[in-house]
Amino acid sequence: MAERIPADWPPYSPGSVNAWLLLVTTKPPAWQDDLVLWQDHPLTIGEANEGFFYPDPLGFWAEIRKWTVELLKPHASNWGVNEALSVTTLVHQGDEPTRLHKAVDLCRPRTILFFDEPAWERSGLSGSVRPAPHYIHDPHREGQVYEGFWAVAEDGVVIGKSPQHPTMHNLYRDDDMLAYLRSAPAATATD
Repeated sequence: MAERIPADWPPYSPGSVNAWLLLVTTKPPAWQDDLVLWQDHPLTIGEANEGFFYPDPLGFWAEIRKWTVELLKPHASNWGVNEALSVTTLVHQGDEPTRLHKAVDLCRPRTILFFDEPAWERSGLSGSVRPAPHYIHDPHREGQVYEGFWAVAEDGVVIGKSPQHPTMHNLYRDDDMLAYLRSAPAATATD
């Protein structure tokens, strides 16, 4: 499997070659700590990538760990963080949609979660699914609502767009985001 990893794998994109869960964002990292520099690590096979444990001051990676465990809970209820991250990859797509396509070809995920609207729009997948919307309210601004969705593609892959990016965890209640994550349809097995 390791020989299938593209030489131009995007930076800030930790994960596992055998990812069941693919997380996608376009936002450049704003979470890097000046004292603890980020190091890209090679993709792993069957173990959690060190990048997921980066101690960023914004709490981005802590949210990623929490979301990953929650998304895998229906399929592996006794898994902890290490097990869940061992089948997860995060791709910083930036302005290059080909990064997503390389990740899908390499990892063959059963669930893909987009963190932001640009990532979803650049994916080229919007015409292939019928999204079921999910809304969460901003706890600080009355009337402000964020929309996400879940859908199932023809091949059984679950596709979602988060109502809010993990870096914005102060703009949603944990319970609201957990309800969104728990509402993900079950991914079907591959052929």
